[in-house]
Amino acid sequence: MPYSSGETSACPNLKKAQDEQRVILYVDESACYLLPFLAHTWAPRGQTPLLIEQAGRAHLSLIAAIAPNGRLYVAGQDQAFTSEDIVWFLSKLCSRYRKRNMIIVWDGAAIHRSEAVKAFLKERPSRVHLERLPAYSPELNPVELVWSQVKRSLKNQVFANLETLKKAVLDQVKILEKDPKLVEAFFHKKEIGFITS
Repeated sequence: MPYSSGETSACPNLKKAQDEQRVILYVDESACYLLPFLAHTWAPRGQTPLLIEQAGRAHLSLIAAIAPNGRLYVAGQDQAFTSEDIVWFLSKLCSRYRKRNMIIVWDGAAIHRSEAVKAFLKERPSRVHLERLPAYSPELNPVELVWSQVKRSLKNQVFANLETLKKAVLDQVKILEKDPKLVEAFFHKKEIGFITS
């Protein structure tokens, strides 16, 4: 059975992780659109700023994993994720942690419960243990704070194409990768419930 009985907990079974020396990784997907992300800003009275775009709804699909020690792993593409893409990302995480098994904490999205994911797990018994977050509880996943940080940097900007958007997103990801203390701090948000002792 790929999911544990702890599906209603925001925090995985840390004793299991410690006893088995597993790496704990929280995973989540998001998207960044060419449509501008608008936010309030200062402007001289009577000179309302205008953002003119003709971008439509083209977007970057993003997936990220973060560890309590501040490690961050991000991948993206210019189309929606498929089950095979999720398996590819999990396999990359397995390659990164060749000598340690993992606990993956994520939501119950259908793509996470696909036959492709089940087959991936079956081929690697005990290599990856999955913990499902409670339904409709994105605030319990610290990766949401990664997306918030990235998207905040994109507000009130117009990107002409996906390449310029991709560059802007990658720049923000690099900033986070260079600041593991900030990523680590995402686990201290009270809703996350991540307790290390």
